[in-house]
Amino acid sequence: MIDANGDAKERLKHHSLEVPTRIRKTPRECTAMPTGYGNTPTNIDWEPAESDRDGPRARDVLLVALAFASGAVDAISYFGLGKIFSAFMTGNLVFLGFGIAHIKGPWFPIVVAVSTFAAGSYAALRIANKRSRESGWWPPRMSVLLALVAVAEAAFLAVWTTVGGHPSAHLTDVLLMLFSLAMGIQTAAVRSLNVQGVFTTAGTFTLVAVTGVIAGTRSRAEMPRLVGVLVGLVAGAIVGGLLFRYARIYAPVVPLVMTIMVILAGRTVERRPRRGANNVVVQRDSSLITVGYRPVANRSWTRRCAKRNVEGEGAEQQPHPEEFLT
Repeated sequence: MIDANGDAKERLKHHSLEVPTRIRKTPRECTAMPTGYGNTPTNIDWEPAESDRDGPRARDVLLVALAFASGAVDAISYFGLGKIFSAFMTGNLVFLGFGIAHIKGPWFPIVVAVSTFAAGSYAALRIANKRSRESGWWPPRMSVLLALVAVAEAAFLAVWTTVGGHPSAHLTDVLLMLFSLAMGIQTAAVRSLNVQGVFTTAGTFTLVAVTGVIAGTRSRAEMPRLVGVLVGLVAGAIVGGLLFRYARIYAPVVPLVMTIMVILAGRTVERRPRRGANNVVVQRDSSLITVGYRPVANRSWTRRCAKRNVEGEGAEQQPHPEEFLT
């Protein structure tokens, strides 16, 4: 009995000293532990929760819809407003060089489009910065900013239908201002989401991101979103161009309706919280409680890796941290 008790004490001592160390030895895919929020636990590892993937999927669908709208805007702008873009500012800057060199067209309308786009981006970024504490896959500020986009697009439609789709030179500049303002706001709004590789108003960097996935430098999980945005841009340009050709007066309805649909659909995404945010976690070895934990990289996290590591070492599974608060 003495030897048995001594062996039991020795096993208990061994268990209490080495289990935390074993838990810390996690496989490579389970080492993405959020840090930077005070004293984060060292004996709990985190990974994305399976049940929290609907949020980013819904957000990505909305981004594709916005890309579709901007493709239609640029088709209408290019064919109906003097072959100038309202969303694709890279092309406008090249056209500006052509205009200054007297190679192609006047340069003043291009300056109008670029400056108005910049003004819209500036205003949207200021609004987004003031509401930066809003969280979620589609924070409420997106509805506010896209409402401003819809107002500008509605004003464009009103002027466009008034002149029957054939604006004068002076009204062309006004329409360029309205569309460029809308696209500047939309671009800044999308960038405030911090979704890598997506602008919805241009496809250059998105195309580079796609090649990055193929080259293995980016996550494969990004591919559906990136390809969807590129396809949305092309599809929007096709629809906008065909409507401009065969139903000219109704062409601006497409981006306006698409933006309104995104606003309405986004309200449901706004109400979908990120799972794992503001969790309460406890570090057992020092009885430290960390409150208000936030996930990083727009991901929620779970304890499945920690559970797998403990069971893999043959140790007893640790109770859920929240049990210490009951």
